Amino acid sequence: MAAEYSVSPDGEKFHLPGPDDNEKEAQRLQAIVRDQRALGREIVVVMGVGFVGAAMAAVVADTEDKNGEPTKFVIGMQRPSTRSYWKLPVVLTIKKR
Repeated sequence: MAAEYSVSPDGEKFHLPGPDDNEKEAQRLQAIVRDQRALGREIVVVMGVGFVGAAMAAVVADTEDKNGEPTKFVIGMQRPSTRSYWKLPVVLTIKKR
């Protein structure tokens, strides 16, 4: 039987999403994307929020127009594996706006 958790290096456990979670998350993201597009922001998806993906997401998310307003909305994606899924909830606690 597959493990149900992904464990971060500091020992924190994160429940792996299942099919029901995926549908709920898709609906939540659709609403967020609709709102962000209404604000005129481009949607950028970064696959993998490890060392490179997290840095890329941060650089893109920091993009501003001449008035200092964000021009991009970044969605970070991480596959739900026991080895790496923990990265997504950890990175989400560091969001800028």
